[in-house]
Amino acid sequence: MTTTPLRLLQLFTLLSAGLIAATAVLSITDPAAVNALVWIRAAGLLVLALFSLRWAAQLGRGSRGAYRRLLWISIAGSLGIAALALLPDSPYPLWVRIEQAVQGLVLVALAVTLLSRQVRRAVEAAR
Repeated sequence: MTTTPLRLLQLFTLLSAGLIAATAVLSITDPAAVNALVWIRAAGLLVLALFSLRWAAQLGRGSRGAYRRLLWISIAGSLGIAALALLPDSPYPLWVRIEQAVQGLVLVALAVTLLSRQVRRAVEAAR
């Protein structure tokens, strides 16, 4: 099976860790740039990213359940991030919305990859 889903999820995890790091640094250097929602989102995304890496490993072994979880996360996550990044009354600062837009693009790429014939065939063949 292709390693693209794993690579995309590694990038997603790296971006999530970067969001936590930026939140920590900014909470010290510019506390006005960080609110409680930023901390909650950053922590939640990092936890989700770590679970996603585990599911990517399971997907590599042909797990249909991991495939469904990752597909759901990639589609729902993309839509949620689009709403967060694009809505003008978002409670998140601009820097978070920009970072989330980048993560959203990674999730879109993941969804496209998961829906590819190559990945779907590999999951079906492992059944």
